[in-house]
Order: sequence, then structure tokens, then C-alpha cells
Amino acid sequence: MVERRYDDDEVALILHRAVEATADGSEREPGKGLTLAELKEIGAEAGISRTEIDMAARTLDVREDPPETGAVLGLPTTVQLERVVPVRLEDEHLPQLLDLIRSELARQGIVEEVLGGFEWRARSGTGGRYVSIRSEGDQTRIRVLGNYRDGLLGCTLGAGPIMTFGTGALAAALGAATPFIIIPVALAGGASSLVPWKIIFGREKRSLHRVLDALERRLLDIG
Repeated sequence: MVERRYDDDEVALILHRAVEATADGSEREPGKGLTLAELKEIGAEAGISRTEIDMAARTLDVREDPPETGAVLGLPTTVQLERVVPVRLEDEHLPQLLDLIRSELARQGIVEEVLGGFEWRARSGTGGRYVSIRSEGDQTRIRVLGNYRDGLLGCTLGAGPIMTFGTGALAAALGAATPFIIIPVALAGGASSLVPWKIIFGREKRSLHRVLDALERRLLDIG
């Protein structure tokens, strides 16, 4: 009987499930793990080169995802992400990285060449989005920034007062004539205008994470 052979995708899936099973079970002592040398030995038996394992391990050491910063009315307005990929950036890589940014963020944007890379930026009514890719010797630094302060101010200073006035007028029309009722109801209406902003910001934040992850994967593929 011929022994079954597993392709690369099946090998990766089997190893992934085996690691999960080990983590959930009692086969490995708590706090224990595998050294890089042990991972290379396992990878060699599975047909994975030691170089690929080494590069994959290095990506874990250089990943940097700072949290969002900046706030207006207690709501975040800025997302800053940064990651260092252990791949040398070459000039021929730049066009496909730029195409990837435009595809992921669905905007043409403006491109400016910088020493060892480029910077891309685009604005809309929501705010500005910026991506910079620069070479640092044998590695590449990616920075992604989203500044949505203008979008939040537009939401609160535009829709907010309209919502506040409309809610207050509705309360008055319904006979809630006393200020003790009209004012709280109006303020509640204004506060409700911030709810859509949380949805918008969450969507933009996920979008920036996606473009950062996509750029990292592309660099690792072409490197």
C-alpha cells in the first residue's frame, strides 16, 4: 500500500492543528515552548527551509502596532501603526507596493518619493490617510497613519447640532414644555450623533490594519 503524501497546505494545516491540540492539552508543561533551533528541525522534516523559518520568526520580533492616539470629546481620532519587515526593499518592489496601497484603500492618492522608498497620502471628508515605506538596510519600515479629527468634528459640529435642535423641537411639539424635560432630551439627541462616528472610526481602523498586513505579506513574498 502506497503511503499518502501531504502537500504544503495540508502540512501547514496539520502542524497548526497539532500545535493547537498541544496548547489545549497537557502534553507540554505550562510556560514551555519551542526554541528556534527546534522549530527549524521540525520544519526540515516537513520540507520547510531553515531560512524561511528564521525569517518568519524574525517578523514576530519586529512587529510594532502602537495603539490609536489623539482624542476629541473622549473619542479616538488618530490611528498610528508601524511595522518592520526583515526584507531588503528594492526599487523594483515599489510599483507593486504602491498598487497594493491604492487597491486596499480604494484611493489613487498622491505619491512622493523619499530616500529609500516613498510616501503616499490621500484625504476625504472623513480625514487623511498616510502610508510610508522606507528601506533601512536589510529591513523595511512601514508606517500607516489615519488622522480623522476633521471627520469627527464634522460629525459633532454638523450633525450634532441638527440632531440636538430636532430632538428638542420634537420634545416641545409633543408637549414636553418644561426645560427640565426638553434639555435632557435634546442633549441625548446630540449625544446620539456620536454613535455613527464610532462605526466610521472602527471601519477606518480595520482598513489601515488590512493595508499594513497586506504590505507585510507582499514584502515577505517578494523578499
